[in-house]
This record gives sequence, structure tokens and C-alpha cells, in this order.
Amino acid sequence: MGCPADLAAPLRRGEGAVAIGVDVSADAVTAVVTDGRGSVISSVERPVPRQCRADADRLAQEIGSAIQSLCAGLAGDLGTEASEAAALVVGVSVPGVVDEDEGRVRRSETLGLQDAPLVSLVRRSLSFQASGSPGLSGSLEVRLYQDAGCGAWAESQWGAAGRNCLYLAVGERISSAVLLGGAPVLGEGWAGQVGRILVPDPDWSGERARLEDVASVCAMVRRHTAGMLDDSAAPEPGGCDDASEESITQCASGLESLLGAIASGDREARRVWDTGLDCLAELIAQGVGLLGPLDVVVNSELMRADEAAFLEPLRGRVTDLVGDLPAPRLVAARLGATAPALGAAGRALADWK
Repeated sequence: MGCPADLAAPLRRGEGAVAIGVDVSADAVTAVVTDGRGSVISSVERPVPRQCRADADRLAQEIGSAIQSLCAGLAGDLGTEASEAAALVVGVSVPGVVDEDEGRVRRSETLGLQDAPLVSLVRRSLSFQASGSPGLSGSLEVRLYQDAGCGAWAESQWGAAGRNCLYLAVGERISSAVLLGGAPVLGEGWAGQVGRILVPDPDWSGERARLEDVASVCAMVRRHTAGMLDDSAAPEPGGCDDASEESITQCASGLESLLGAIASGDREARRVWDTGLDCLAELIAQGVGLLGPLDVVVNSELMRADEAAFLEPLRGRVTDLVGDLPAPRLVAARLGATAPALGAAGRALADWK
């Protein structure tokens, strides 16, 4: 696909468009403008009010407000005349199941949305705010994408991945995307929602649990906490469905506690960690068997553990599981949390062109 044109310079060169990427998570809306090397040159991040959960209209207003703030800054930098003549191309990435053609969020447990026409709502919000607002006077294009697909695209263009890659986002949930020849492989329905696959439950013999209830960041924190409170306790069923700001904050602080316990030799913490890695390795090995030679890029807060604690043992497990097949190149994502927003901007501009 090749590296996209500079996403900020079109206004300067008179090419008539500026692209903005917006990543929407459970706790924040992040809007960015980037250059053609994937570097963020301007950004806005805003917390998502609790009232936005399950309210697509309110969420669209928050997205529109963040874009408006970013455009106002661009207008100041580049001049009002140039900004008013430019088309505004917006890519919005969200977690869950999306219909890119229809611009709808089919289902996002993280955001509490189902069958929400987010593209039309964001477009309406921006059109309403455009009156008298610098940077919002040109034509408008809004596109919707799934966040893992945007992260994979950005990593392939500017980060750690090659043109063929399997991208895993491991956070409060687990999702995936596949790129072949630099282009996202677009499935339908639940494509990419690998965290919902059932795996053997390492805490309850003979039972099964969703992958993201075993190996996501929040799940490993929750399993470790349950083990500290009561050796017989199990994670609450469907715990990953709670994507509130409070639960995400607890996951971040709990991960530090888990890593500290592992470093101090806590056997229960080690068991939780190892069984989580076992599940991730099985998923990766199966993906390699299905897709053939490609890069595997993992984007996760679990990378806060040093390489010897996370990547090296994960690589070893995958190598064992693929048998006589060549082991994939397994690397940490280079762009981190900005990848989905960067990818949304790049994909939107490429699609607009």
C-alpha cells in the first residue's frame, strides 16, 4: 500500500485535505494529526464522561468537540484562508464490531453501544459546530474503523510490523487484526474478536472461560487479586464487560502489583502470569498455522514487564507450539497507545483519495 502522504502538509501544499484520527476508548477520546512518518504533530485527549456510556449522541458530541479543538489549533498555525478551503477527513476507531461501509457500531461492550450510526452522528455534530468555528468550514468526510485494524495498519506503515502481520491488542479486552500485503483483511460480523473464544479455565479444572477473562491485562490483575483474597475465589463471570473508568484505573495499578509480586517470587502471581501467556501463545501458534509466515505484533500494557518476563517466554511457547513450522517474528508494538488513532487518520486519508 505504501506510506501515505503527509497528513498535515496537504494544507500547506494546497492539496485540499487534512486528516485527523480519533481513537475512542472506554475512558478517553484521543484526536491526532500526524505527519507521513507516523509522528504526532498535534493532539487532543479528553476524558469520556460517564454519561457518554451507552449514549451514542453524547459520545459523538465529545468526539466532535475534540476534533473542533484540534482544528482550531491547525487554523491558527496554517491560516484561516487555507483551513477554510480544506476538506476535513476524519477517521474514527472504536473497539468492538463495526460496519465500515454503513458507518455503524454494531456492538461495542466497551462503549455500551449497539447498532449505533456513529458516522452520521459525528458528521452531524461537526456540521453543527462548524458555524463560526475556524478549521471546520470545508467539506467533511467521516469514516469508521475497528481499533485493532487501525493499530495494525499504523504498525505496518510506521512501526514494528511488515506488510504481512497478525496484530494483537491486549488490554482490558483482546482483539486482533490481520494485514496481508499492507492491506487490512476485512472480515464481517465478529472478525477480530478473538478475546471471546473459549479456552480451558486455568482457575477451575474442567471449566471454560473467555480468552479475555484469562489473559487480558484486567483479567490477570483480577485473577491475581482473587487469589490473594481467597485461594478458592474465581474471577467474576463476564468481568471484562465492566469497562468503567474506575475498573480500568484499577487494572493499571493492579498490574504494577502483579509484576511486583512476580519479581518477589510469589508463586500464585507466577501461575496467573504463566497461564495467561500459555493462552496467548496458543492463539498465536494457531494464527501462524492458518496464515503462514508473518510478523506477530503485540500491543499491550503487559509490555511494562521486561522482555525476559513477557516477550521471551511468549516467543518460547510459540516456538514449541508451532512444531516443525518456522516460528514467527514476534515483536512489541512500536507506536503504543497512539497506534489506533494514527491508523485511523492514515486509513481515512487513503480511502478518501
